[in-house]
Amino acid sequence: MPETSAARRLPATPIILLTGSFFLLAALYLVGMRLNLAATTPLWLDETWSGMIATRPDWSSFWREAWLDCNPPLYYLLLTGWVTLFGDSNLMLRLPSILFVPVAALLPLLWRPRTLGRTGAWTWAALLFLWPPNLGIMVDARGYGLMMMLSTASCLTVAHLLERLTLRWAMLWVGLGTLMFLTHYYAAVLILGQILVLLYRHRLSLARMWPAIIVATPGLGWFAYHLPRLADYARDDVAWYDPTSLSRAMLNLAFVLGAQNIVALFAVIALVIVATIHMRRRQSAILSSGSDLLPLTAVIGFAIAILVSLFQPSLTDRYLVPLVPSAMLGLTLLIQRTPRPVHAALGMAFAFMVPVLNPTLMRTELGNRTIYGYEQGSDFIRAERPDRVLFLWDSPSAKIMDRASLAAIGGYFLTRAGMDLPVEPLVVDRRADPNTILRAHAINGRPALIWLYNAHYRSAAKDHPPTLQDDPSWHCNRGTRTDIVGSIACVKRADQ
Repeated sequence: MPETSAARRLPATPIILLTGSFFLLAALYLVGMRLNLAATTPLWLDETWSGMIATRPDWSSFWREAWLDCNPPLYYLLLTGWVTLFGDSNLMLRLPSILFVPVAALLPLLWRPRTLGRTGAWTWAALLFLWPPNLGIMVDARGYGLMMMLSTASCLTVAHLLERLTLRWAMLWVGLGTLMFLTHYYAAVLILGQILVLLYRHRLSLARMWPAIIVATPGLGWFAYHLPRLADYARDDVAWYDPTSLSRAMLNLAFVLGAQNIVALFAVIALVIVATIHMRRRQSAILSSGSDLLPLTAVIGFAIAILVSLFQPSLTDRYLVPLVPSAMLGLTLLIQRTPRPVHAALGMAFAFMVPVLNPTLMRTELGNRTIYGYEQGSDFIRAERPDRVLFLWDSPSAKIMDRASLAAIGGYFLTRAGMDLPVEPLVVDRRADPNTILRAHAINGRPALIWLYNAHYRSAAKDHPPTLQDDPSWHCNRGTRTDIVGSIACVKRADQ
């Protein structure tokens, strides 16, 4: 919605300067806290996998691991170049994600749509940066920060295409869509939403942009090459995703809108109610320009994602990050349609910011994720100096994993610390007792073991939880765990 000249020349009153200073200091604090958490929080399993793939000794083994993984390769490719220059410490593995999110927030300011005023651009940028799940996205050595940046750029490109359809903009849009797809396959739901909105806006004129499809060739080629491996992950006995239900869909929606905590939830609900009432009273149009259609791409993409997950359980909330920039633009447009847009923008920003200013809450959230990891257990094993390591990833997916990949992931932290130990991966049936199997493989020498489990997902630990810690012949470290999710690291005592 275009702004008036008076709105563009909003005076720098003491209240505005004070508020601006507060948000600047808060933003610096949030970045500093994330840097500290990135350096001090142990990696969880998925991050460990990122580090393992990015530190392969040669390109042949890199591309093999990239193909064996269930994700496309772009993030791993960028991370490989990054760790080659800066190393693979926890901070360095996570730093790209910390950088990608602020860049995504800056894009609406640097590349503002013509129909979105300066205040609207600042509101959109603030919501992108303060979106509460960004805590997990930024302090995570995964591709979601990159996806946030790419999908924001794609959203801005579609804004231009909705106003003016040209081949140059269409090629940029397809190029960004290809990069998104090569970062995470669930970006396809946003791309489909964008296509439908562009078709609604331009009808058959969109067909004249067909040469832009050539830019998508790398993404389509990789997907065709990767499809046989993806079929393995889609098997019923391998998939680890929760079935989609109404409650799960609502949690996914709350994730996209940033309404994961009670403060943000009530703020979003209040914003929708106030904006709707105000528009009805003024009889103003919901859509006043072409770019106002952009939030529909998130709505359509979300509906497609839920439908896909109903037929093939394959969705977790992080996969919906591509929809967030369009959803935050939707909240921005609602804010502009309230009686007091500036107050509404500040209220929403405070609602997003307040929970993540709590360092204890931040550490707890990240700590819950790192329970599913074994960095601390690996440090324990390294100090005990065993002669080999048995690694058991107690998951239904382990059965389709390459044994060399499991050995590399099991020994990642030991190798990073300069300790060259042979790692023997074990794969067990979910009905078997891992305690018995691990003991049977530990009869010679002084072996160590790492057992990572999640009893939610058909793991053997559900019926046979770890008991090795009660065996006097083993010295064990349980680390942080719950009764359902955790890891155990043990070393055979020298006198046994």
